[in-house]
Amino acid sequence: MIVDRYYYAQLNKQEQAVYKAFYNGLMAHEDVIPIPIKGQLTKEVFNKIFRAMTRDNPLIYYVNQSACNWATDAFGHTAICPQYFYSRETVRKYNRNIENAVNNLAAQLKLTEGTDYEKEVRVHDWFCKNVKYDFKGSDMDEPTRVVLSHNIVGVFAKQKAQCEGIAKAVKVLLNAVDIKCIVATGEAEANGKKEHHAWNVIDIDGSPYQVDVTWDIGASKGRIAYDYFNVTDEIISRTHSFEDEMPKCISLKDNYFERNRLTFRSRSQLIAYITQEIEQGRNKLYFRIDGLFPKLRRSELAGMVAKIAAGGQSRAVKVQQIPNEKVGTYWIRIY
Repeated sequence: MIVDRYYYAQLNKQEQAVYKAFYNGLMAHEDVIPIPIKGQLTKEVFNKIFRAMTRDNPLIYYVNQSACNWATDAFGHTAICPQYFYSRETVRKYNRNIENAVNNLAAQLKLTEGTDYEKEVRVHDWFCKNVKYDFKGSDMDEPTRVVLSHNIVGVFAKQKAQCEGIAKAVKVLLNAVDIKCIVATGEAEANGKKEHHAWNVIDIDGSPYQVDVTWDIGASKGRIAYDYFNVTDEIISRTHSFEDEMPKCISLKDNYFERNRLTFRSRSQLIAYITQEIEQGRNKLYFRIDGLFPKLRRSELAGMVAKIAAGGQSRAVKVQQIPNEKVGTYWIRIY
């Protein structure tokens, strides 16, 4: 198991000292946590350290991130006064349950076997099959549900969470089997609306990739979607913006479509693929187009597939499409 503290490494020495003292105090469930600085701690610096610590350490799920205060006395001593969602005894119980859930999943998914890419696929697929997005997880009339949906307890206990809980649970599982994974935060645009969002940056064989498991869960209806699995900064930036500087993701080597030779950069390549799949009796196609024709019109693509499926015969062929034109992926069913 690795402890991947990416955000800690981005802090200066004084901020790191505060981070360590804060972390140790929270792990001990202390009500007052003295921190090693002289003078005032600004709100900007405090928020930076707090964000770094909670993203680096998903197992600190029991702290109220919106109601944590600090105070400085007349002698210049500063202390942090956290608020906890759960008692020390409840946290111990939850920690045991989380540890058991992680160990059971690691065994069930055989996360000690295979390459890092294969482990990542198994984790991604488990989330897409088993975890649901909690659409009511921001309802302030249900505060308990809000807390659960924004941390790892929602995933491991209820298998239901919002993006923050999902991204943090992905990090816990992958870090547990020695795969570097960090939580990325920022904004994402869907249906013309920007909202705060969380996803992951995952290191596979030395190359970092952008991965949005939450959005793949949303697209996995009757199938498993890989639209946001191991993509580059350029691809994810079409819909996402980063809150902080992140590792540069420029490789597509371990992108799902690249690995499975399902990225097509010319019309002739795509036609050859569709023809081959239909000839082999497959009626579901999933691929990504890139390069010279990334904006292939839906009607044009449907007509192309129907024509190939008809095989020159005058028979009606229906084509269902689920496109994600932002990233160039298409799921098609022929019937």
